[in-house]
Amino acid sequence: MPEVIRGVRSNSSGTPGSATNNPRVTFEGNREYSNNSLRHVESPDSAQRSGKRRRSSHHDREERDVYYDSRAASQTEYRRRASNLQAYYNDHPDLLPQLPFTFRHGFKRWRLGGYIALMVIDACVVPIVLYYGLTFGGDVEGFIVFAVVTAIWGGPTYVEFAIRSFRLIKKEHFYKPLGVNKRWGFDITNWILVLNIFVVTVLLIVGAAPHNVFLRVLSMPGPAILFCLAGPIYFLSLYNAFGWKAPFRISSTHKGEKVLPGLYYVVEDIVAVNSRGGRPFREGLAARYNASPIFRKMIRDLSWFWSISGILVGIACTIVVCIQEVPKEVSYGIGWGVPFLWAGIWAAITVPWVQSVMRKEKNAWEEESAIMTATMMKPPPPPPSAPTHGSYQGSDSLDSGVTVVAKPEVKPEAPADSQRISETAEPKTT
Repeated sequence: MPEVIRGVRSNSSGTPGSATNNPRVTFEGNREYSNNSLRHVESPDSAQRSGKRRRSSHHDREERDVYYDSRAASQTEYRRRASNLQAYYNDHPDLLPQLPFTFRHGFKRWRLGGYIALMVIDACVVPIVLYYGLTFGGDVEGFIVFAVVTAIWGGPTYVEFAIRSFRLIKKEHFYKPLGVNKRWGFDITNWILVLNIFVVTVLLIVGAAPHNVFLRVLSMPGPAILFCLAGPIYFLSLYNAFGWKAPFRISSTHKGEKVLPGLYYVVEDIVAVNSRGGRPFREGLAARYNASPIFRKMIRDLSWFWSISGILVGIACTIVVCIQEVPKEVSYGIGWGVPFLWAGIWAAITVPWVQSVMRKEKNAWEEESAIMTATMMKPPPPPPSAPTHGSYQGSDSLDSGVTVVAKPEVKPEAPADSQRISETAEPKTT
């Protein structure tokens, strides 16, 4: 296995897949790295903390082979690295490409978790709490309630969207999709968010504009978010299923290239920009997708799993909201609460699903690598001995005393015409 270079993916002179070099890269700062071994360096002050970590379930977990440290997916390391992850894994096809992001270590996981929690609180909890609290608890009129809801709703979302857009507008290429080296390099997720914000804002303005608010219209932002998120994922997955080409650039897929499943782009863009994984994550995800059939199947299945069910839940919520027999107050809670409840249930199903598939993928990759290594290390059979010019007597080998009889050399006879010529050419003696 080639030497692991933290953050710098230069070509190594090591032999891929060799058993002598088996480095492991962990995410703890007090590690010392070498080609053949990994020594744990610990200061006396941290011995007690290390003892507690050893007793934890995390430390007892088997240490995995990884070839890229997630902390190296930073802007500093990105600027000084020798080559990208795609080129590295193309040079070492025996390695399973690793994603420079993990939910077990680092600050990026908290950044992504905070972003998701902020979206849920801002888009679901705040409208429900304000409406029911002010209407039934404070006896406030509807237009005042939704003036407050409209003013508060989307504040954190708009700020996060502005930060995200600024990162993609800047001249720096770290957050941009692969192959995009110009300003205003928006990805497909940014346009999906633009669509969501526009539709929800229009619904809130139209529903809250009159003195007597249209409560059923104000119950539709939740289903509208489902349609605006699940719809693009479904159509992108449909393009992938039929093998259609991209009509325009879709994140890292350029015009004319084959479209990937819809969820691939959402995961790539959210982690790369919102979690600040940058281009290293985009490169690692592309290398993993191209190298692993199991990973490709998982992304495709998850795209259908989220898109089809999201559209169906959105349709069901829309029907319930529009039915006049259902009280408006109940329809409001269903419209705002059910979509996010569905998203929580689907996320709870997705996490163990992904973990199980990636464990199977790792085991299958290791088994295949072991088989290939055993096949390559098997000595080749000796070449068959070429027969010599001669005849062999007996059926044993030459070492058993076989006598080789050489054929005598036979000189070619001169043709008859040449003999006549030579005879006529000789002078006759008397």
